[in-house]
Amino acid sequence: MTIENLTPTLSARERFEQLTSCAGEFKGEDFQLTSDSEYAEVLQSIVDHKYLTNETIPFEIRMDQALFCWYENLYHPMMRAIDETGLAFAFPDATRGQLFLWVSRHWHFLKQDRGREVGFQEAVLSYGARFGSGVMRLVNRVRLLAA
Repeated sequence: MTIENLTPTLSARERFEQLTSCAGEFKGEDFQLTSDSEYAEVLQSIVDHKYLTNETIPFEIRMDQALFCWYENLYHPMMRAIDETGLAFAFPDATRGQLFLWVSRHWHFLKQDRGREVGFQEAVLSYGARFGSGVMRLVNRVRLLAA
């Protein structure tokens, strides 16, 4: 599948579902967002990942390959960090897709703000410490200081 094969008349959510429908990586994932603009943001992240990957290799990867690469190198490690830190407990009403998107935004902000690479776990803990609710906010602050 190429980017051109994603039907432009569909909503971003429908294009995301079209792209991931043939991807084994997303089978069983509970990836839900609340708005079309959020799906568009995730699609743009995949397209950006495709562009950056193509900059480092002598050929162009297809969109389905970019999805696999994005999933393996960005989505899955970020979700593993989210799961390992228990971030979902600080945001009981959030979906996994929302947590991924929110932490991804925060991760990009941290990298720009600090002028250095920031790991997934640091980004997750920082997000939880800043925006989490209740006791989990305090727990994430302590974990961030200890990291």
